[in-house]
Amino acid sequence: FPGDEIDLKGIPTRLGNGVVQNDDKKAVASRYGIVKRSSNNRVWIDSYRKRYIASVGDWVLGVITEKHSNDYRVDIGEDQDARLAMLSFEGATKRNRPNLELGSLVYCGVSTANKDMESELTCISPFTKKEWVTGQTLFGPLKGGYVFECSLRLARSLISPRCHVLRSLGAVLKYELAVGMNGKVWVNADSVEEIVIISKIIINSEFLSDKDVDTMIEFTLERIAK
Repeated sequence: FPGDEIDLKGIPTRLGNGVVQNDDKKAVASRYGIVKRSSNNRVWIDSYRKRYIASVGDWVLGVITEKHSNDYRVDIGEDQDARLAMLSFEGATKRNRPNLELGSLVYCGVSTANKDMESELTCISPFTKKEWVTGQTLFGPLKGGYVFECSLRLARSLISPRCHVLRSLGAVLKYELAVGMNGKVWVNADSVEEIVIISKIIINSEFLSDKDVDTMIEFTLERIAK
């Protein structure tokens, strides 16, 4: 419940959505939900919400809405667009940087989040040092494929390495996926038909058991094969 203290067990922890620090320097919940913890010592409140509120460390999908001399404005689903500096790409320089057009889809990390200011984004990942020109970075512009929206709860479950629906789909279909914690998912596959199938299965999996997910995948693929 809002105001309830969250036991961090004495471990240095990053505070995610729904968790704030009070005047006594203690972590407390700011909304209703279930306390969730990740393997990299991040804690957040999982609740069924539709409106996204940025938190530092989130991975998000956004659309370029404005282009200025030094930065872009990106719609990530908040009340105001976020800011993405043109040099916030791995290996970018003033002479060698991405040239994104209005409407471009971009995968970013949230570097700064404050309820009273616009969020700031970055396409520099701590997990890879490959430059943006290689096209092999974690973050950056996404081309082709299809974007669909889902609940924030489902989006966070898709990021888990134990996500059953993605593992089951990966056993029978080849696809690429980028999941935004802001409830946007990009999927790409060998054909439009496969993209549609994968998107529908992911959306319909939210409230199903693992067994029912497997049944849905099997039934869908059998019907397509006929």
